[in-house]
Amino acid sequence: MDVLISTADASVSSLATLKPQPEIVASEEDIAEMARRIDDAGSIVIMCGAGCHGAADELRALSDRLKAPLIHSVKGKDIMPYDDPRWMGGIGMIGTKPDYHAVMHCDVFLMLGTDYPYSEFLPRECVVIQVDERARVIGRRAPTELGVVGSVRPTVKSLLDRVKPRSDSGFFDRLTAERKAWDEKLDRQSDPTRSRDRIHPQAVARAVSDLAARDAVFVIDTGLNTLWSGNWIRQNGEQRIIGSFNNGAVGTALGQANGIQALDRSRQVIALCGDGGFNMLMCEFLTAVQHKLPVKAVVYNNSSLGLIRLEAESMGLPAWKAMDFPNPDYVALASACGGVGCKADKPGELREAIDRALKAEGPAIVDCVVPADELPNVPHIDLEKIGNVAIAKVKEEIIAVTGA
Repeated sequence: MDVLISTADASVSSLATLKPQPEIVASEEDIAEMARRIDDAGSIVIMCGAGCHGAADELRALSDRLKAPLIHSVKGKDIMPYDDPRWMGGIGMIGTKPDYHAVMHCDVFLMLGTDYPYSEFLPRECVVIQVDERARVIGRRAPTELGVVGSVRPTVKSLLDRVKPRSDSGFFDRLTAERKAWDEKLDRQSDPTRSRDRIHPQAVARAVSDLAARDAVFVIDTGLNTLWSGNWIRQNGEQRIIGSFNNGAVGTALGQANGIQALDRSRQVIALCGDGGFNMLMCEFLTAVQHKLPVKAVVYNNSSLGLIRLEAESMGLPAWKAMDFPNPDYVALASACGGVGCKADKPGELREAIDRALKAEGPAIVDCVVPADELPNVPHIDLEKIGNVAIAKVKEEIIAVTGA
């Protein structure tokens, strides 16, 4: 069925790429070999990527049958509700410490519909089984003992008929307990009352998540804000999470949000942007106003290129002046363009500002002033990088004192 993209004055047919693609059925021989290796293994971790969309029921059934936790890439985060007991969170910087340890200590790592690129967070010594429609991506991220070409949903459905059910839930239960403790840590970090006069970026993401519509679309920009949004949005299973996850392009979120909003003007679309990325393509807000697209832009305003700063310091390099910049008055900008502007620079103002913007009839900007020195959680402690950050901080203090 064609999707119509409605603009202010015209309707045009969508590209054929928006149509559902046919599924690829894995071979019987591959299904049988997968079942044999899984049945012979102890602990199992199942990683779900974008290719798992539409297979939530099959994934739940496989998790229950194997007593295996489901973890996800950022592109697969929205497949299931955050609070599904099988859905244990992500890996990497947009992930959890418990998941990292589970991946590194499991016997079988089953990669479903994912080409997760950060191989340092993938196992090296267990049996890796990868299922994907794209033969070209199999085996290029982790040493893979069995590669299966096939779509996730029919492959898992066939696998369910072959693998033996398990009764030992010890591995799953331990990860569940560790996940609960991790979630409690995230709750503390996102509590608006954590500081009296500072809005922490975790609180921004959590407030947006709590106040968003039941079927909202979150569009996440690239940068340090990706970590805040990716780790603190608690999706409900009906919401979508989208971003430039393949290309890692900075500044694209608002443009993507406009395109998504054009497909359905009645659905709430929220762009979560760092100030650096927002400033690169802030003209997209004028586009939203011109075409009457009620997009909401939430800006993490720390007057800094936060991810560039973090990456530099992790290599022992001090932050330089070009990483910090003055920002425009986003409230005035929104008003000048014909939209709604809201600002929060104190914790008590945060939820009210976000709520007001989300309820606005047209496009809106929320200016959330957050500190630039907030560090993200680290799922895996890299002692070399920690040492480099310490060296970089010392260098920054010397520069501040000497003016060098």
